[in-house]
This record gives sequence, C-alpha cells and structure tokens, in this order.
Amino acid sequence: MKVAKGSIAVMGSGETSPALVSVHRDFVKKLDSQVSAYLIDTPFGFQENADVLVDKLKLFFKKSVQIDIDVASLRNQNNIDSIEYFEMLEELGTSNFIFSGPGSPSYASKTWLQSEIPNVLINHLQSGRHAVFSSAAASTLGEKTIPVYEIYKVGMNPFWEEGLNILELYGLSATIVPHFNNKEGGNHDTSCSYIGENRLNSLIDKEYTNILGIDEHTALVIDGEKEVFKVEGIGAVTCKTKQGKKNFEAGNDYPLSELQNILQKSNHNKPASTRTSSSVTDENSLKKELAKLNLELKNNNDFTILFDKTMLEIINLRNKFRSEEKYSESDDIRDLLDELNIVIEDNKTGSSWKFKGQ
Repeated sequence: MKVAKGSIAVMGSGETSPALVSVHRDFVKKLDSQVSAYLIDTPFGFQENADVLVDKLKLFFKKSVQIDIDVASLRNQNNIDSIEYFEMLEELGTSNFIFSGPGSPSYASKTWLQSEIPNVLINHLQSGRHAVFSSAAASTLGEKTIPVYEIYKVGMNPFWEEGLNILELYGLSATIVPHFNNKEGGNHDTSCSYIGENRLNSLIDKEYTNILGIDEHTALVIDGEKEVFKVEGIGAVTCKTKQGKKNFEAGNDYPLSELQNILQKSNHNKPASTRTSSSVTDENSLKKELAKLNLELKNNNDFTILFDKTMLEIINLRNKFRSEEKYSESDDIRDLLDELNIVIEDNKTGSSWKFKGQ
C-alpha cells in the first residue's frame, strides 16, 4: 500500500531526555528547507503551569536541538472557530516539523477531534514532512485513546476514547500505549500508561484493538519515504495482538511491512462530523480569510490583492445573510469588522466599506 512520505517518531516518554534528543536532531537534519517548527500545546493546555511547560520545551529545542520552535496554541475547545484558531492552522500548515507531548491523552484527543488538527497532521505527513509525538500526544495517534487520568486518577471503569488514527497513514491498525513498561507504582501495576495490564486487557475484551506499546525513554521511528522503522532509546516496542506479543529492540532497521503484517489494518468508521450548519461553514470561511489577512499583515507582505479579495467575500457573505433575513449573522459580521476599524455602509445599490476616519 502507499504510505505517507513523512517520518513520525512516537515516544513512550522522555521527549527531552538524553536518550531521545538524537531523534529530534535527526528529523531536523532531514529537512530540505529552512526549519519551520511548531509545538502544539493542547495536551497540557488545561494545566495551570501551561505557560511554564511551553517555555521549558522551547528552551529544550533551543539548547539541545539548536532550533527555534513556535507555539501552535489550542488549549481548549472554546478557541475553535476563532480568527486566532484559523491563524494557528495557517501557520501550522506551513511547518515542516511538529512536536506535541505530555499532558492528558483524552483532553488532547477530544479537543483535536473537534478541530482541523487531524487534517493538518494528515496533510503534513502525506506531503513528506515530519512529526514527533510523545506520551499523551502519542496516545492519540491510534484507533483509540486511553483516558489515563479518568481511569488511573479518578477511578472510573475502563473505557476507550476515540483516537485520531494517524497510524492508518502507515498501514497500521493499533492503539498506542506509551509508558508501556512503567514501574512507578511499586506494589501495584502502573504499566500500560499507568492503568496496568489487567485494565488494559479488560478494555481489549470490551472492544478489540491491536496494541502498540512504547516503553519509557523509547521511540518508534517510522520513515515513510524508505518504508522502514527502527526503535531508539533504552527500551523496546511491543506489538500485542490476538496472535500474541512481538518485541522490537533498539539497534536495527526493519521493513515497515513487518509491522504492517503484525498490526493488520481493519476498517473502522471515522467519527461523523456534527458541524453541518451552512451558517457555521460560511462564518468559518470568513474567519479563514481574515486569519490569512492578519498573517499577511504580521509578516509585512504585500497584502493589497488579498485584502481586496477578502473584503469582497465578506460583503458578499453579509449581503447573502441579509437576503436570507439572517440579520443576527449579518450584524455579527458588521461587529467583527468594526473591531478591525472597518465600517460597512449600506445603500440601495449594495454595500461598500471604508476604514474608520476616512
């Protein structure tokens, strides 16, 4: 099968550890053009120390990988469909290196599945660019996501959350379980992302999925261009299927087909979109255009043509709302433009615009 040409590293933990810093460096060396790196902060976006974590990760990439990494911020679902959100998507879409890491797996997956992040990641990898996902972010890449906090910390009965299923791009059908060999519990089992093997088995019994376990301070590195994979770090990668377990140790390159044969691909329905309102679609198109315009302004590019095109689309959309007697939506556009110091003037022949003070 045809697989994505980009490379992806899936880390069990230790994304900033000496054991795995070479993975980041190797990906940066593979880039053909100037580095455009972005950190997605969603997995830890709910934490009070989110800003501190961002600063620590930026410092790590600066000192240890010798690159500057920008932040693609999406800390909660309330920001989805804002102009800032579409600006973030535009910038993330231009990147050639994406990183995301620790936090809550379920918080990340539920937020991303309500957004365009999965599509951005798919396009990113299919176009030959690279990504590193660790810990909580890594948990989201398969068919299912383990809600670690809810099961391990809160004590809820084990259940699956949906995953992004990015592994499908490489012909793999599995759920990723980082922290696979965790032993922090001492006298109780904290392997398998802290929930323990018994609870993982109960999840599999309820709704089957192959398991791709990544030990701590260990990375599964898939090269889509060469269609090979390898294990880096101090641990192993474990495939757990109905046929048993298969371990892959560090130090060798393996054909990707070997992993595909173990983690046989199966058909799964993708989550259905619930956002079908034409008003939402129209409004989002408007915000996307405004986001592009804002980025052009920030980058000091020649934006005259883009600006004129954007304003024409905005006026046409507002006139469409008015003709359909959707006056609330029409007023929202007027208010939005007012924040940008742009005035809409209506007359018998149509609408025009000008900057305030002109």
